[in-house]
Amino acid sequence: MDIFFFNKEDVYKGFSMEELSKVREILKREGIKYTYKVIDPSGQWLGTGTKRGNFGSFGMNKNYEKQYVVSVRKKDAENAKYFIHSVLHS
Repeated sequence: MDIFFFNKEDVYKGFSMEELSKVREILKREGIKYTYKVIDPSGQWLGTGTKRGNFGSFGMNKNYEKQYVVSVRKKDAENAKYFIHSVLHS
């Protein structure tokens, strides 16, 4: 497995799982290796429990509950951004 932890650039950040799926598909189709992560701030630990556990989910917009971040090697970033733009804005 090729890990590029220190040599990566984020090419997509968003809140839509549908967009994330499109981004992953186009990068795979174009042969660009990528990693992605899901950030869920409501699951972060705060004191004796998670934010959701301590305060509940009242007032939270479910559409923005999780953020998706896709990263590629820096050398592939420009091509990746081009392909991502073409698939999300066509």
